[in-house]
Amino acid sequence: MSDSLLAPTVGLFPVAYLIGTNQPGAPRLQLDLLVYTPDRSINGAALLTQATNPPLDLHLDTWGSYSYLTVLPPSQGKILITAQGNQGGPHANSPVLFKLHALLDQNWQQGVANYEYYNGQRWVSVENVPVTLDNQRIQPLANVDLQTELHSATLEALIASGDVAQLKQLASVGLDQALSSTKSAATKTAKKA
Repeated sequence: MSDSLLAPTVGLFPVAYLIGTNQPGAPRLQLDLLVYTPDRSINGAALLTQATNPPLDLHLDTWGSYSYLTVLPPSQGKILITAQGNQGGPHANSPVLFKLHALLDQNWQQGVANYEYYNGQRWVSVENVPVTLDNQRIQPLANVDLQTELHSATLEALIASGDVAQLKQLASVGLDQALSSTKSAATKTAKKA
């Protein structure tokens, strides 16, 4: 495969998701993550709330990984996020209180999730709830273009799938922009010279 088609090997970008049905009394999960592309890991925080008596209000440190699931055409591949959480992080002497499996579209924008949490008495399962990207909770970072990073991650997923038709479709809507964001500073400097 040519170097021009390789996705970036270094990247760190934030994503925020709202997970739930927005029905009155239903649990609501806010998931704020940093995605680290070299080892496909995620780290962040989860806030799980529910208007019940007593109210549910869990603040948890969350960590896990993501992977690309490729399927045969005409179906499109998916991104699987697997995470767990507790109070204190992965190295804390604290039990795991939260587990998540989210299946996202290749563009990281939406999907479905199953998760479970410990409410202090028992494990509660929530299944097949919508996941939507929430850009309003992401603070702008200096020199980070979230859309470019998500586009690069989508490109990485398409390259992993090997689906030439989807790569051509992506090319028609801005593959050049994604490829230029993946080139090293040395390459960009060499082109200017």
